[in-house]
Amino acid sequence: MDKLEHEKKADRELGKKRSLWLAELKLDGKEDKLFELEVLLKGLDRFFNLENLPFNSEDNPIRFNFADELLIACQGFARITELSRRLLEASERNYYQFRYYIETELLGDLARGRIVEQSLSQRTPDESLMLTYTYFLSLKNLCVELSRLQQVQYPLFFHIGSLASRAIVQNRFFNPISGIEFRPEYDRVENLIVKRAVRELKDTRLRHYISVIILAFYRLLRYLESIKERSLNIDQLKQSLIIFALINSEARHLIQHLELELKPGLEKSRNPMALNFAELADSLAFQLGMELKKINHTELAGTTKQSLLDPLKASVENSKGILSNFLEQSLVQMIQLARPEIKGEEIFPNFVSKKEQSKKLRQDLAVFKSLMDRFEEITESTVEGAALDNFIKYLRLQKLYIQYLEKSVIPFIRHGDLVEFRRYFAKIKSLNLSDLHRMDQLEEFKMQSKFFKIFLETTLSQINQRADLHAVPMDEERVSDRLKILLQRDRENHKEGQ
Repeated sequence: MDKLEHEKKADRELGKKRSLWLAELKLDGKEDKLFELEVLLKGLDRFFNLENLPFNSEDNPIRFNFADELLIACQGFARITELSRRLLEASERNYYQFRYYIETELLGDLARGRIVEQSLSQRTPDESLMLTYTYFLSLKNLCVELSRLQQVQYPLFFHIGSLASRAIVQNRFFNPISGIEFRPEYDRVENLIVKRAVRELKDTRLRHYISVIILAFYRLLRYLESIKERSLNIDQLKQSLIIFALINSEARHLIQHLELELKPGLEKSRNPMALNFAELADSLAFQLGMELKKINHTELAGTTKQSLLDPLKASVENSKGILSNFLEQSLVQMIQLARPEIKGEEIFPNFVSKKEQSKKLRQDLAVFKSLMDRFEEITESTVEGAALDNFIKYLRLQKLYIQYLEKSVIPFIRHGDLVEFRRYFAKIKSLNLSDLHRMDQLEEFKMQSKFFKIFLETTLSQINQRADLHAVPMDEERVSDRLKILLQRDRENHKEGQ
């Protein structure tokens, strides 16, 4: 017990020194930069664990080429070096550059050894930051050379990860992987409505459980906010995979906590609200697992190897959207358990309720089905209707509407259905209008469209059975109007293209 108390006291002292250092640091956006630094440090520790990477289940790590993954890690090392440099400049101006020059260029072996040994004591946050800078500058330079290799086997990838993890663990003041405790600098809830709702809970045990889970969900949201999904830089988009690796890791631990610790603990309570929260926690754990499968097995699968901007950008955007939507919906559910009258919009300005999401999804897919119904009737009822021009127009309209669907409804489609949607969308996007002049391609397009229409009808039937759509009829008139708008837009686009 004495040892444990001593460790806790030492951690508190380190925390005080770090907080004082941060408060005295004269740098705009210093909290954000420190947050990004620690997210990347923690993310890179998790990035080298294959369980956290979006690999296909059939991928065999023994035969896998990790050259692209190593390059992504190299970009992460470079960004950590840059952030460390900025923080050091704000803290000690250019002293760190002089010190690095002295250590590497001027000193003899014995003197250099003494300087290095002294720096390892890390008496201040500046000394710890200097270690981070030097370690990750070396790792970056090493990875730059290794990335020139055409083939990078798993053992090399693994050992680079081990070096990075050791560099992080040995740091006294900037070691975000030493525990899962919350950081007061950025693990906080700003929304006063959420704070008040939790504070008003009279059951101390329940208030503690809910507070921890809310902070954990907000932390994941903040990780997602650091992803620049609209970037047009492929390297920056790929760097977001480091953050997704971190989210994968922490989300799995969160699922385990919800299922194995929180639920059994709350089920012992006689408080009805505690039992309701235990049931909600179990449901959220299952849903979070499904959302992780959705992004790892469909959206992000193969992105480490992706060299084209548009598909990579779409994968990152969709993955961020899927997880952000789930986390926001979950947080609103938790708060409404304590205060049912609170609206989602009071917590998140752009919040859309599950019911409204289901209505939007149903209507968007109903428009697609109406489009398919229309052209099936045109092309199969008369000889004139089966003319090639009609099929070309049909393909053109599908391409146009799929472009909209990929941006608007992907986060709302369940994992079990998403694979089929992705498969069909990829097929349609890969077809050129001129491909339909070939009979085999035309016949395959007809067959694929017919099969997908059957799948779409089944999906719509299942959506109609959702509890949040009970007794909510489809707005058929709105569906018809939207189809007319789509057809008109296609005519205008086609005229401009001629």
